[in-house]
Amino acid sequence: MNPLLGKNFIFLITANCLAFCGWVFRNYLINWYVLEKTNSTLMVGLFAAIPTFFVLFISPFGGQLADKFSRKKIFLTMRIFSMILFFLLALFIHIELYPLLFIALCFSGIGITAGLEISASRNLILDIVGFKYLTWGNSITEFLNSFLSTVGPLTIAVFFTSISDTRVFFTMPAAHFVSVISALLLFLYFKENNSGYSEDSDVDTKDKSIKEGIAYSYKSVNIRILLILTFTLLFWALSQPLIPKIARDVLDSGSTGYAILLSGEALGAIVGSIALPLFPKLFRNSKSIVFCISIYGIVILFFALSKSIIFSVFVLAIGGFFHVIWFTVIIILLQTIPDDDHKGRVIGLFFTFIQAYGLGYILGGLMGESIGIIPTLFIAAIIPVIIHLVCYGASREFRALKS
Repeated sequence: MNPLLGKNFIFLITANCLAFCGWVFRNYLINWYVLEKTNSTLMVGLFAAIPTFFVLFISPFGGQLADKFSRKKIFLTMRIFSMILFFLLALFIHIELYPLLFIALCFSGIGITAGLEISASRNLILDIVGFKYLTWGNSITEFLNSFLSTVGPLTIAVFFTSISDTRVFFTMPAAHFVSVISALLLFLYFKENNSGYSEDSDVDTKDKSIKEGIAYSYKSVNIRILLILTFTLLFWALSQPLIPKIARDVLDSGSTGYAILLSGEALGAIVGSIALPLFPKLFRNSKSIVFCISIYGIVILFFALSKSIIFSVFVLAIGGFFHVIWFTVIIILLQTIPDDDHKGRVIGLFFTFIQAYGLGYILGGLMGESIGIIPTLFIAAIIPVIIHLVCYGASREFRALKS
């Protein structure tokens, strides 16, 4: 039977996508809430970045746990903690008890749980579907995530403009509650291969240390370069705290316009996640990584100069198409290059490097207020393209990389 049609993959994909849906609600609601409370893109960036700083330091430990212990247990446990934290977050906002303070505290806890869980979550895809269906497994995940990123903000925008109180924030824990149910079903039905887990062996504990995983990743030229390119998400994040301000002050479209902009980029990502598994030979290589980020950079340049919400949505949709391919191909390559003993730690490092976008949120908000929106977006568009071109030109091994 095709594992993509099996109940284990359905449970996993449901749990992942509903948790991601909670994050989509969180991004839209909290970013707009903070902007309205503070009128500062810097504060939007600071609050959005809080979870990423914890994930930055916790992800390597999460990768080590994923190599040593049951991934489905880690997955379920962290999903339960995340649900509780999102409920507390919504509650403190609803009762207006120092909401900004408790947003910061809950985001800190959410960052810790995400760092411990994310490597196990991604490697469960490979555990369930196998290498043969890995591209499809990742692409289906990104397709559903992109779909939720499209409809999520639009759905919330309807409630956010029609509900005068803050009950809408409880959509975040509601999505995570259903995610926990799916994670529990996966825990009950999926039979893991425990041969890779060594909870009691001192030798295996030493062999599976974080330090050894970092050394392994550094020695591999392709893994090293892929992690460097992952770090350029910092520049993608420069634009994110500026988008609500662009929607409100430049495009004069308010919170609904902000939701439409987010959904436009996600709509392009939906198409990209369909195209990737249909044309794997075209995209699963280093050339496509460089090409996709170059097109995305051009898109951001056009977005920076746009005064029309229709044109902005159009160019962001194109950007979403190429950016999701860029992101997914890097994940696939990092899942397939390492040997089985290092997959968890390599993916853990990948999600550590991803957290550069937290710094990008802060820098984007700060630069938006100091040098302006357009110069910030130009920097976000140009520098990652330069980094990709330098890495591609400097390494023959990377130029030949494909899966």
